[in-house]
Amino acid sequence: MEQGQFCFITDAFFTIHDKEHKLMRNRETFDGKEHGRPCFYAFEDRRTPFILWCIPVSSKVDKYMRIYNHKLAKQREKGIHKPKCSTIRFGDVMGARKAFLIQNMFPVTKKYIGEIYINRLTQEAVRIPQNMERDIIFHADEILRLVKSGNKHLVFSDIIKTYNDLNTELEK
Repeated sequence: MEQGQFCFITDAFFTIHDKEHKLMRNRETFDGKEHGRPCFYAFEDRRTPFILWCIPVSSKVDKYMRIYNHKLAKQREKGIHKPKCSTIRFGDVMGARKAFLIQNMFPVTKKYIGEIYINRLTQEAVRIPQNMERDIIFHADEILRLVKSGNKHLVFSDIIKTYNDLNTELEK
């Protein structure tokens, strides 16, 4: 798997590393077929290249735009003149607007990557423009730094514990 591709995560990851069910899990099968959702945008960890950070991508843009705007409004109420939201970003994927849920990100290893998201029309891995990729990684790195400094409420799961558990797995 290459930097910046979209992927699907195996059920084994969620069974082992998400016992509290705080992550966006794979969808059930429907009419005997797997939905293959959610898909995740993945990028390498700066310190440990064997670990990838996965950010769920959602088509529920209106829902997450309301949450995004609510976060900005709360900051304005507190007197912040230039509010910002690093936990949700927006961009186009294959011509459709999507929400990138940095608030739901988590680390994985390649062992837990099920498949790469392939565009059925081109038979190539789905990618995003470089400027959008830079924006998402910049904000994800910002949230990671804040979580590491004690702001664990910015993400839904204990990503530090998962990161450490994955490092332990890699050492074995």
